[in-house]
Amino acid sequence: MHTIILASPRVDQWGAFSDALRADLDVDIVQTRSAEQAEGAARKLNPLAVAIDATLGDLPGAELVRRLVGINAMINTALASEKSEEVFHEETEGLGILMKLSSPPTAAEAGRFAALLRQVAGVV
Repeated sequence: MHTIILASPRVDQWGAFSDALRADLDVDIVQTRSAEQAEGAARKLNPLAVAIDATLGDLPGAELVRRLVGINAMINTALASEKSEEVFHEETEGLGILMKLSSPPTAAEAGRFAALLRQVAGVV
């Protein structure tokens, strides 16, 4: 079974997103509250994906994406941001982020993220 890590200091507010991912995909959801916890989980679990809040207490979300690429470039990521699409793209270009999320992300966004994971990773 695949694992998706959620990384947010407010991960308890990500329930709708988490529940929708579980409903759409056969995955385990691991909740983390810091970049350090997310990195540790990524090293241990080799996740399919990590959904990351814009800022974690110890690191900006985009920096966590950079670190995850160093752990395993095949980890799919989604990053929460309130920035415009244009600014978001400029700041994260080259990181391979699949999707921009709101914070906290919605159930509808989970459905779109699941669809993207099916496309790029062949997940059922």
